[in-house]
Amino acid sequence: MGKPMLPSPMNAQMLTSATISTQPQRASSQTDHLASEAMSDNGFDVFSADSHVIEPHDLWQIYTVEAFRDRAPRLVHEETTDRLVCDQARLPPIGLLAGCMRTDDNVRAKGRWDEDVPDVGWDPEVRMEALRTDGVTGEVLYPTIAMQMYPIQDVEFQWALFEAYNTWVGEFVSQIPDTFVGIALLSPVDLERAAKEIKRCRDMGLKGVMIPVVSGEDNPYQDPAFDPLWAAAVEHSMPVNLHAATTRDPKKAWDQGTSTRSVLQTVDIQEVVLDLIFGGVFDRFPDLKIVSAENDVGWAGNLLERADYWFHRHSQLLKDMNCEQEPSYYWRKNFRVTFMRDLTGVAARDIIGTETMMWGNDFPHHVSTWPHSQAVIAEHFAEAPDDVRHAIVSGNVRQLYDIQV
Repeated sequence: MGKPMLPSPMNAQMLTSATISTQPQRASSQTDHLASEAMSDNGFDVFSADSHVIEPHDLWQIYTVEAFRDRAPRLVHEETTDRLVCDQARLPPIGLLAGCMRTDDNVRAKGRWDEDVPDVGWDPEVRMEALRTDGVTGEVLYPTIAMQMYPIQDVEFQWALFEAYNTWVGEFVSQIPDTFVGIALLSPVDLERAAKEIKRCRDMGLKGVMIPVVSGEDNPYQDPAFDPLWAAAVEHSMPVNLHAATTRDPKKAWDQGTSTRSVLQTVDIQEVVLDLIFGGVFDRFPDLKIVSAENDVGWAGNLLERADYWFHRHSQLLKDMNCEQEPSYYWRKNFRVTFMRDLTGVAARDIIGTETMMWGNDFPHHVSTWPHSQAVIAEHFAEAPDDVRHAIVSGNVRQLYDIQV
């Protein structure tokens, strides 16, 4: 089996797999130089609001507290593929971890770690070269493997895995702060612990936290029980992220989907948006910022139109409508939303709110725009003024996460 196919002129040696290091390399003068040089071919700044690390396969065997290490993720070599195994979790297939490295006719799930998972996922210098190829100056970084740990039912075990990841990603982004913006994982169970983890992660230099889109009917986000989490997020200026395809429900895990469900995965986030608004969360926490990540945005125009009408027409009939302002007010003030390819959303930007929209390349996943992000951006913003393009591909994300570089 050969190396991953690279649909770009990038130096292939930069992306081939090497011996995996679980300790991120220190930033060098070369890395600093790449960070300063990374700029769009079109001469404007592009900062991806949604990208992903690929965690080293032995991260949890090193960073997880010893009591849970025997249940933590580990790499298993099988006859036809390598596989990541973890107690109570179904982790993503090796072949798709860095799927954008393959052409459309070569996308597959099976793979070997040493051949199919390049160290661009966890090596900051190699990653900076990949960004430079795509004309991107920096990234907000979500996990890849760890996102699929939300269905774990053993809460103590889940917390141990999340805390291990948070420590590792904190070390990773410290190599080049404000170029790599790290998002920490929180369990939506044991909210006092979540509040403490927010502070720990902020102290490590992480700039946002993440909870699953689907928390479960027994654990709704509008419940005042979540107030300690919201309060800590506001206190420490940590936006709360809800990334696509994250769920506590094992029946909705990544490998349980259908074609229809895959296309309609943006429905879940719409329900969460309305629950938070109608539940009065933003009246209690007016400075709270919620990020919908990789859920697209074109749906928001019609949703807000309907929600505002329901607010004015039905607020006396619906007893759980506890917001003081119309929903579109909270949307523009408290929500930010990322997308890769959404011509409808960009066309409806005046309805949705340009200030709410943030573009991301989803590197290095198989649906990523890498290495063709410049062409995607050019298509989406061909008719948009420069200030609109700048806000959506750079300005809004820099403001949200207080990115100084």
